[in-house]
This record gives sequence, structure tokens and C-alpha cells, in this order.
Amino acid sequence: MNDPSSQIESLLRLAGERDQPSPDGLERARAAARVSWERMLETRASPGAAAMPVRRMGWGWALAACLAIAGAVTFWPRGRAPVVVEVARVSAVDGQVRVATIPVPLAAILRSGDVLSTADGRVALAIGDVLSLRLDRHTRLRLDAPDVLTLLEGAVYVDSGGLNVHTALRIDTPAGAVRHVGTQFQVSVRATRTRVQVREGRVVMTSRDGEALDLGAGDLADVGPGTLQIEHGQSGSGAAWEWAAAIAPPFDIENRPLSEFLAWLAREHGWQVRYADAAAQSRARDIRLHGSLTGLDADRMLERASLITGEALSVREGSLLVGAHP
Repeated sequence: MNDPSSQIESLLRLAGERDQPSPDGLERARAAARVSWERMLETRASPGAAAMPVRRMGWGWALAACLAIAGAVTFWPRGRAPVVVEVARVSAVDGQVRVATIPVPLAAILRSGDVLSTADGRVALAIGDVLSLRLDRHTRLRLDAPDVLTLLEGAVYVDSGGLNVHTALRIDTPAGAVRHVGTQFQVSVRATRTRVQVREGRVVMTSRDGEALDLGAGDLADVGPGTLQIEHGQSGSGAAWEWAAAIAPPFDIENRPLSEFLAWLAREHGWQVRYADAAAQSRARDIRLHGSLTGLDADRMLERASLITGEALSVREGSLLVGAHP
């Protein structure tokens, strides 16, 4: 007669490698095996019941338990537990930023399912190779997937890297989903209202009932329960955008042309770079910077760069002026 333990081993080998059941699934399997065992005991104890050898009864219970557990594993829905993947990397952080109760340090990797809370802090995330995402103070953002985020409250700013760069991203809000078309924009959720403001490019906002709203540079949409307000011609610079520039990842100026630094600074603040003449533009391309401007605000960066290079640099009415302007 075959050894029951070897039969169990053969049975499990034939079943193949299985996904591990959840604790609830294991508990249900154990309970089913226990009920089966108790019923056999009752049958054996009942009058007229045929005697069953103790060894055979033990093998029957073991087999029933194995089958019950194998059944629980086999029929446990595959894919029920979501696969956790990397979504973003922390590229700048200032103040208190957490996932649950765990502080988030610079260069930390964030994964799907994480809920990021900024409290009194701010944070910048890198998604993919070029997309930059910034979170303002008092913001909660859930990272659902590399291309799907849910803004629970607060404000986020997105810079996709330019009009010719496309990185898929959807931000879900109470008012609907916001998708970008190569752009810079910000989204905020406060109580029952959702606001979308576009600095550059376009975004498409799709409401819960499937209606699509196309917004371009300078547009601002304010959506609430049963209401929609759209304003055109909004400035792409100024106080409404400065919080995002304040948490921008630092720009490494070492051996970089002055023109690259000025283009980066202007993009962060929504300015237009205006050279006084062709000579000023040529000098900006030729001048190489050294050192670091990390930790300085925009005014002090321009002041330091001007002192180092001898080039006149100033900001006037949304323009970054390079050279001697009238």
C-alpha cells in the first residue's frame, strides 16, 4: 500500500506552483477541513456505522485538508492584489512631507498606492525622464500608477518638459480627469471646487459624465457642483505660480552656458527671455558658469549671475531682460 505522505507529495507536485492564498483564504480552508473531520467523527460514532481504521481516517483528513487548501489557492482570484510599481522619485523636498507616518527624504522612490501628504512642506517629483511634478503645502496626492494620480486635496504643478515632449499623465479630481498635451499647468482641489490653470500648451479636462473641456495657455477653469467658470488671458507668471518655482529641483550651473541657465529660470517663473541685441545673445551663449546657485531665490540668482558675468540681468513685466535695455 502506498505511503499517504508520498501520495500527498505527488498530489501537490501535480497541482504545480500556486499563488499564495491570503490569510482569510487559509483560514476558510482550515475551517472547511475541520468541519469535514468533525462530520466523519460523528458518522463513525453513530449506531451501525462501519468501523474505520484510525490510520485511514487520518489519511482522509489530511487529504481533505490538502484539497481544501489547494482549492482555496486555485480559486482565489488572480490579480486581486495589485502589482506595486515605481511611480516617481523625489527630486526636491522642503519641510514635512510623508507617506503615511514615514518621512520622505530626497531621492526616495515612491510606488503605486502611496499617498503623499505635504502638511507644511513642499516636494518635487520626477516621473519618467522629463516630467516634473510639484506639490504645494497641505496637499494629499495618491499615486495610482506611473501615468495616473489622484489629487485628494491641495495643489499640484506639472511641467512635462516642453511642447514637443509627451509623457502620458492623468490627474483624477472630484470634477473629473485632467490630461495634458505637452504643457505646464496646475490643478488644485479645495473642498468641493477644482481649479485648472494652464501656463503653456493645452490640457483636456473630462468631467464625470464624459464631457471634455479643452483649455489652452492663459485659461483658468473653476469647477464646482453644477457650476463651471472659465477665464481667459490669465498670466503665466506672478504670485499664483511662485510656489511651484520655490520647490523646483536645483539647476546645476557648473560649466553651463549663461543662456541655458536663463532659459531654465525663465521657464520656472513663466517669463520671456528678451535680449537687448544680437551681441547680448551671443555673449550669453559663450559665457560659462561655475559654482552653485542652489538655495537662492530668483532675484538673488540673477544678482549673483550678473556680478559673475558682468551682464545686465533684470525682470520687468513678465520678461527676463538680458543686456542694456532702455
